Amino acid sequence: MINCIRNLKIRIKLYILIGVALIGMLIIGGMSFNLMGQMNEMTIDISASWLPSIDTARDLAATLSNIRLNELGYLTAISDDVEASSLQYLQKEKGEMNALLATYGKLIDEEERAFYDNARSLWTQYSEADEEMIMLAQQGRTEDARAILEGECVDLYNSLNSAFNDIITYNTEGSNDAAEESSSLYQTAIRNMTTVIITVIAVGVVFSFVIIRLIKTPISEMENAAIKMAEGDLNVEISYTSKDELGVLAAQVGRLIHKLQVIIDDENKFLAKMAKGDFTVDSICEKEYTGSFYPLLVSFRGIAEKLNDTMWQISQSSSQVASSAEQVSNGAQALSQGTSEQASSVQELAATINEISNTVNQNADNARQANATAGYVSAKMNVSNEKMQQMIQAMDDISNCSSEIGKIIKTIEDIALQTNILALNAAVEAARAGAAGKGFAVVADEVRSLANKSAEASKNIAALIENSLKVVENGTQIADDTAQSLLQAVNDVNKMTSIIGQISEASNDQAYSVSQIMIGIDQISNVVQTNSATAEESAATSQELSSQSQLMKRLVEKFKLKGGPSKR
Repeated sequence: MINCIRNLKIRIKLYILIGVALIGMLIIGGMSFNLMGQMNEMTIDISASWLPSIDTARDLAATLSNIRLNELGYLTAISDDVEASSLQYLQKEKGEMNALLATYGKLIDEEERAFYDNARSLWTQYSEADEEMIMLAQQGRTEDARAILEGECVDLYNSLNSAFNDIITYNTEGSNDAAEESSSLYQTAIRNMTTVIITVIAVGVVFSFVIIRLIKTPISEMENAAIKMAEGDLNVEISYTSKDELGVLAAQVGRLIHKLQVIIDDENKFLAKMAKGDFTVDSICEKEYTGSFYPLLVSFRGIAEKLNDTMWQISQSSSQVASSAEQVSNGAQALSQGTSEQASSVQELAATINEISNTVNQNADNARQANATAGYVSAKMNVSNEKMQQMIQAMDDISNCSSEIGKIIKTIEDIALQTNILALNAAVEAARAGAAGKGFAVVADEVRSLANKSAEASKNIAALIENSLKVVENGTQIADDTAQSLLQAVNDVNKMTSIIGQISEASNDQAYSVSQIMIGIDQISNVVQTNSATAEESAATSQELSSQSQLMKRLVEKFKLKGGPSKR
């Protein structure tokens, strides 16, 4: 299998490696989507079925309590207006009860239908007893109506409350079971995904190792050959053979090494003859100089011809050097005087550049200080931005706490409502007890008053919390706007810091450049002074030049030349 992969093109090898990675990613992605889909179904089941059923059951219990209160208010009304109002509210609450039961009926499944049928049956019985009680009351048979309210209606009321509690318990347990199933599904999916990821990584590592080895082996061999060639050793061989691009490259590198060996051997012979003074030399393997190597042969031939022409011209020109030496001496004297004047000008220029250097160094120091200050300001702005984000988080926590308090107040209102119902029941029992229950009636009135005050206080607190939530929301919006402005300021300061840093760097570069100019001017001053002394020596040297030109002519005559300059 390795040999089959070895002969594949490099792009095919890389495609195989990428394909393994993509397949692993697709498997992991598919499992992730499947997990998210199942967890989404669990979440939808909890939010669309279990929780709405619990809320509806609680609303049914609260509505039943309101019906009970309105029934008591209807029988104990002290005026026709109060009686009519109580009857109107009673009918309204009964309609609300029917609507809530209809809503609950849309949320149930087959397992929950028994709870719904039981509650529906009890409510039908209660509604019929209620209608009978109202009819008796309208006929003036108050005692009979009260007997139904305190007898049959109480039993049905307790049964309905028990049915509603059973619904709440069933849906609460179902919601908890769904949550546990979702958690178990999540843990199982994590284990499966971990197994798949480890498997994909292992397969990918194996394929990567094989492919990298198949690519690295010939590259290492050619790398070693290139290192030896760079060190001047052409006695290297490349044994790697394959049908892929690296195999073709190895074969061509082998051809290149052979060609270099032949050409270098030819050039050594070429240069050896030229070193002996023979400029009539030529290549003995011209056919090997192909492509970009041919200009090398042309260059060597050009060198030989150029040297031949140069030596010929030197021979012809050596006789003219002597006559020119006197002219060089006169020019050297004029040069000496000019260099003295240049030395004075260079000293004045050095003083001016020195002043500029001091100014540039001062600017560089100021720029560095400004850069440090801007960095300090940027750090402080970042700290302020972090504090602002913490304040926003704190305001969100306050809002969440206020929401929790609202839920607690709802509970207090429910307690006050139940207390009021109990007070009404106590008042009824006290009325039945006659004179012996007067004291208990007073206590029941106080309890009812306390429940009403608790309900009113909870409403006031709810209103205050609602206002607080609005204030917190407004404050959060203001804090968000402030955070955005502060973030923009941080970005602007960072930009300013970057610009100042660039200015500081440019100032340092300028200071360095000016220092280099100063060094250059000092060097120019030294050179000018040296030139002045050298010019004085040139006159004497020109005399020596004449005698040396004669010696040069005799030396050129030792070379083997082609007669005269080549024609071009």
